[in-house]
Amino acid sequence: MLLVSDLSQKKEAHFLEVSLIGTRCNRDGLGATVTVKAGDRSFTRFHDGRSGYLAQSRMPLYFGLGDATRIASVTLRWPSGSEQTLRDVEIDSRLVVREED
Repeated sequence: MLLVSDLSQKKEAHFLEVSLIGTRCNRDGLGATVTVKAGDRSFTRFHDGRSGYLAQSRMPLYFGLGDATRIASVTLRWPSGSEQTLRDVEIDSRLVVREED
C-alpha cells in the first residue's frame, strides 16, 4: 500500500513551526501551551514532547494552517507562568522563541 498526500496540489496549505527555548522553566519549554491565530481560526498545541503513539513527538510544534495567508498572533504560556504574544509572524516559516526573563 502506498499513501500519497496531494493536498498541496489541490489547494494552498500553509504552516508554522515553533521551537521553544526556556530560560526560567526547562530549556526545551516542555509544558508550554502555544496558540496561533491565523485567519478566522485558532490553533493550540501543548508542548509535552510525547504526544505520539509509541514514539516521541517532534520537538518543534507544527501547526498546519490550511489556506490562511496571515498569522495574526502567536501566544505562548510558559510553565513558569509567564506569557508572551508575538504579532505579524511570517507564514510558512520556523519561529524560534526564547522565554523572556
